[in-house]
Amino acid sequence: MIMKKIFGFILAMMLFASCQEVAEFKDVIYFTGTEESPRITFTIEEPRDMGITITATNKVETDTRVLLEVGDQSMLDAYNAKTGKKYVMPPAGSFNLDKNETVIKAGNYVSESVRFGVTSLDEFVEGTNYCVPLVITGTDGDMPILESSKVMYVVINRTIISKAVDLHGRCGFNVPLFMTDPRVSALDQATMEIRVRVNSFPSANANPGISSLMGIEETFLFRFGDISIEKNQLQLAPAVINGKKYFTTGETRYTTGKWHQVVCVYDGSSVAIYVDGKLDVKFGAGPGTINLNTDYFDGFWFGQSCGGRYLDGAISEARFWTRALTMNEIQDNACYVDPKTPGLLAYWRFNAVQEDGRVLDETGNGFDAIPHGSYTWIENVKCPY
Repeated sequence: MIMKKIFGFILAMMLFASCQEVAEFKDVIYFTGTEESPRITFTIEEPRDMGITITATNKVETDTRVLLEVGDQSMLDAYNAKTGKKYVMPPAGSFNLDKNETVIKAGNYVSESVRFGVTSLDEFVEGTNYCVPLVITGTDGDMPILESSKVMYVVINRTIISKAVDLHGRCGFNVPLFMTDPRVSALDQATMEIRVRVNSFPSANANPGISSLMGIEETFLFRFGDISIEKNQLQLAPAVINGKKYFTTGETRYTTGKWHQVVCVYDGSSVAIYVDGKLDVKFGAGPGTINLNTDYFDGFWFGQSCGGRYLDGAISEARFWTRALTMNEIQDNACYVDPKTPGLLAYWRFNAVQEDGRVLDETGNGFDAIPHGSYTWIENVKCPY
């Protein structure tokens, strides 16, 4: 597998070199795993470490020493400006690199391992995107350092463990404030996010066979299935913009028993659906505004619409924004976001209810969700999954 990756990387470099009319290809060294992107993800539930190695595009003839160091926030600032990310260094003393050099032994492609570890999570702040840049600073070998892979950005993805509500196809949560609040009466942009696990889809011949996720029927509804599409196919049906209906149907077919982050975004000129941080489909829509001040079947719901069309599945978290999120924002805030983030109108964490059964809107804007029907809890739900 390593050899296949190396040869694929070499081929890509040769093609790039030919396009740039570079006279001669040269072997190089680079951080293992950065063939496609300088960013890698380190997912952790508790303090632990992982191995970091350096790869050469050809066997080294003699032992080759490679020097490493940890970068700083200024490097992250430059990377953030280039990519649109919002990474920050972890708290001082919460991570380490066990040594600042490694060796690629003669006759090998890959170096000995250096250990990078997170030693404490005590000062980590929920919702903060932590990243550590590691830098190749030098080598005593003949192969130069590949400039595009000189820095590796280790994104520390802390697992959040919580509960989720299982609706079982018999319960919905209503958000009555959508019917009257002026903040949703003329939206020129909007984003809906939800993390969902489907237990079962309606049968193929069910009519209409809809499993509702969130939103308002005939206005702005995120759902699975309909007569004209497959029951495990995602759809925003419709988005009513200046009175005109726009239907956006995703490409992905979903399986039961798996958690997914699904997102729909209206940016004023198009509607896009994202699945687990990746663009699934995008269609032109608008321009114009969306009015969610409607009492049609009591307005905004989770897990049902039109007085039925229940979701047989579970929800762990959902959000409503009055602006269009970027793909970077969708990816970086998949598991949690600061409730005071600009543009976040409502934020529901379906991990607890009040004494009267409500799921609180974490933003404090009052968009609490009220249950109608019976549900159960799922324990130890992890994000990322």
